[in-house]
Amino acid sequence: MIARNLLAAALLALLTTAASTAAEPAAAAKARALPTEVKPWKGDFDGMLERRVVRVLVPYNRTFYYNDKGRERGITAEFVRDFERYVNQKYAKQLGKRPVTMLIIPTTRDKLLKNVADGLGDIAAGDLTATDERRKIVDFFVPQQQRSVSELVITGPKSPPIASADDLAGKTVHVRRSSSYFESLTALNERLRKDGKPPAKLELVPEALEDEDMMEMLNAGLLQAIVVDGFVAKMWVPVLKNIRINERAAVRTGGQLGWAVRKGSPRLGEVLDAFNAEVVKKGSLLAVRESQQSRRIGALKDPSASEEYKRFEDTLALFRKYGEKYRFDPLLLAAQGFQESRLDQSVKSRVGALGIMQVMPATGAELKVGDITIAENNVHAGAKYMDQLMTRYFADAKFVDADRALFAFASYNAGPGAIARMRKEAAKRGFDPDKWFNNVEVVTAEKIGMETTTYVRNIYKYYVSYRLMLEADRERQKARGGLK
Repeated sequence: MIARNLLAAALLALLTTAASTAAEPAAAAKARALPTEVKPWKGDFDGMLERRVVRVLVPYNRTFYYNDKGRERGITAEFVRDFERYVNQKYAKQLGKRPVTMLIIPTTRDKLLKNVADGLGDIAAGDLTATDERRKIVDFFVPQQQRSVSELVITGPKSPPIASADDLAGKTVHVRRSSSYFESLTALNERLRKDGKPPAKLELVPEALEDEDMMEMLNAGLLQAIVVDGFVAKMWVPVLKNIRINERAAVRTGGQLGWAVRKGSPRLGEVLDAFNAEVVKKGSLLAVRESQQSRRIGALKDPSASEEYKRFEDTLALFRKYGEKYRFDPLLLAAQGFQESRLDQSVKSRVGALGIMQVMPATGAELKVGDITIAENNVHAGAKYMDQLMTRYFADAKFVDADRALFAFASYNAGPGAIARMRKEAAKRGFDPDKWFNNVEVVTAEKIGMETTTYVRNIYKYYVSYRLMLEADRERQKARGGLK
């Protein structure tokens, strides 16, 4: 079986250990963390520009969205970042020095459309077929040049022969209830009954299971038959040698994939249309992104035996160690380390900052943690400095925990003195000096520049992604275990 994604596997162990440690009586206090809850908000694109946030809900899987050593990967992830760049360039004059952040929020597929409709996200993306039932909940943006998609029956080494969709009569098919495949199979069963044939036996699987999870289980002979979009299955055939794509056994043909948006969002639809025409279609971006992802999937191997994996696992162990020491959620430090250096100890900035946490030599000496050219001491220095920023500065502030962390990030990047001045300037202008997003952030972007505000937003973005990705991964592992 293919090894799990590096970050998912290693961070899952990290989070589990951190959680168990936090539960011990010896723990001094609750670890510092950021909230990942998303509050309801309903509005169109102009409101998103004003908020500087577009929330994109995605399923967590290794085709469309996943994390690879801290970096977002997958077809959907790449498209969302393309869209983010497009929006920030297109509306640069209106946005000034405060760019829009596309916040990618991993979730299970049964929540994608409902959460968009309920205002918990603005876009749902990731291999979503536009069906009549789904259009009752949300609107769909479907690119005009989008190819049609066929939903094909996929079988494994212990499956009976399947020549056509009708051969599923009386056979067991595992499927997610929320999927378009379920709609297609339900329609097939109605036709089979009318023809006097036994319906397919639809076995529902947990929503945490993605197509590639079920293809892996099928490959191992644990399932009898599943349905998958043809182009997705073809990406995985080079890796999963025992699965068979039954090209003539289609339960749906002519399907159209798109991004789901909240009803009553015409401006967002217009912007997506423009993005599609000016970027996606012009640059043949769909073919480019699919080709990139096919190469990544084709190159998969067991990373647990590699030196690269060992180095990465060791880095995460350091975040756990010093997260416990200074009461930080380890993922908070991991997100900051990724923003600083992509978790690369060999990085040296043009001003002389060193290592994973990009610590200046003078700062490292003041912190008295040892040689910061050594990875462990570097992570220790970063965590200790963050602790000082959160406890020693801004004595007059009335921060909530989340804002205290955000101000600490900003101070880490620009210096606590500079951020203290920005708070005073924000208060003069009628902003709340104890709130970062859309308050002190506004003044900081104007006076200091985009580097600091982008730095803070990126860390928050990575942190949310890590936390929710791990929750999804835990549920998926649990679901897979339940079916074996």
